[in-house]
Amino acid sequence: METSKLPLAQHFSNLRANPKWALKLLIAIVVVVLTTLISNSLTDYDTLFKDSGLSGQELEQSKAIGQISGLIGGIVGGIIGIGILFVIFLLISKIMKSDASAKSIFSATLSYTVITSVIGLIVIVIQWIAGLSPLDYSLTSLNIFDKGNSFLGVFDLQTLIGAYVFGVMLLGTNRFSKKSALIWSIVYLVIVIGFALIGASFQ
Repeated sequence: METSKLPLAQHFSNLRANPKWALKLLIAIVVVVLTTLISNSLTDYDTLFKDSGLSGQELEQSKAIGQISGLIGGIVGGIIGIGILFVIFLLISKIMKSDASAKSIFSATLSYTVITSVIGLIVIVIQWIAGLSPLDYSLTSLNIFDKGNSFLGVFDLQTLIGAYVFGVMLLGTNRFSKKSALIWSIVYLVIVIGFALIGASFQ
């Protein structure tokens, strides 16, 4: 299959010559803020603090601090995450001796962020409408069959979509070979799933 016929490949290819980023950065931040707001509203802080031993006013204060911290942390973390992704993608480009400019890679990073974040936002909105807590379920993961199962939650369709978008970005913007893009996509999956499994083991 030709690279140009892969979904999103032409978009990422166009970023080499036309790496616009300002509007995408704004969209990415808005999506991060909306996702954090909805996720925060779906989080059951009563359940989170039920074993804390607090009661009355102390419990209410702790819940308020938890909500504010979750909101600020989610927004700031999401914005910092964009910068970290850009550095990682730039390093991969340098390792593979790609001729893509830093501006093109930054624009591609924002496209990757917007695409994957919008998918995540759609999922969280559906859960919001259905009243499903993100701490208990992820509609795109296997834990939909077992409430609160962190290990099943690791195996998520969104991870596969992220790996695909990452691979297409490497093909289109960085001009990697199909073999190299496939290898890096597999590395992406192994790292994301690996860290998620480690995180789940501590829960």
